[in-house]
Amino acid sequence: MDRLQLNLLSQKIKIASEHILREYFEMAILQIFSDTNLTKDMIFYGGTALRLAYNGIRFSEDLDFLIINEIKVNKLKEILSELTKKYMELSLVEIKDKRNTLFALLKIQHSSLKYPRHIKIEICKKKNGIKSEYRLISSQCSNLTPLIQTATLESLECAKIKAINGRNEPRDFFDFWLIENLLKKPVVFPKTIPFEHNEFKRELKRFIPQNKWIIIDKILKC
Repeated sequence: MDRLQLNLLSQKIKIASEHILREYFEMAILQIFSDTNLTKDMIFYGGTALRLAYNGIRFSEDLDFLIINEIKVNKLKEILSELTKKYMELSLVEIKDKRNTLFALLKIQHSSLKYPRHIKIEICKKKNGIKSEYRLISSQCSNLTPLIQTATLESLECAKIKAINGRNEPRDFFDFWLIENLLKKPVVFPKTIPFEHNEFKRELKRFIPQNKWIIIDKILKC
């Protein structure tokens, strides 16, 4: 993606160009996972899955998966190394086989970026009862449409309830609000939003297109 395309998309979507660029490469990662059939061994979930599989609003920095069948770290490294040969702006910084997670970190270097950005890939080795279905993944930032085994909305809902109860992140409340609306349910948060309004808005505005900021105020009124 050249600088002109990036700037035009940034203006159209009303979000910083770094988010456009990161999502462009997230789609490239998902495409190569689909092309190599790695997706049969794992489930795409989390905030990025909500955005790309269910027309979510919030941009995200990470790709999260749950494992179904064993994935060898060398296989993952081979696939990501092939990707970096295709996209010169990408480089593989780190890849590890941890006790509970396969972890990889990719760096993005682009002429439009003052500093490099990163994409973190985490493949959890516990499925945790998540249900899934194959979905076509799409983004305004890419012309790719990979077919990816993705957590259902109901499973994403359960995961977000767990996240809200287990940590304090504004993004979890935003994602839960969106999921409940997609499921056509009344929004009842598992607990009171534990943030000052200005702090809540400041954190979310970084990842949400400017023309969607009004949603943040709606959430704070729930």
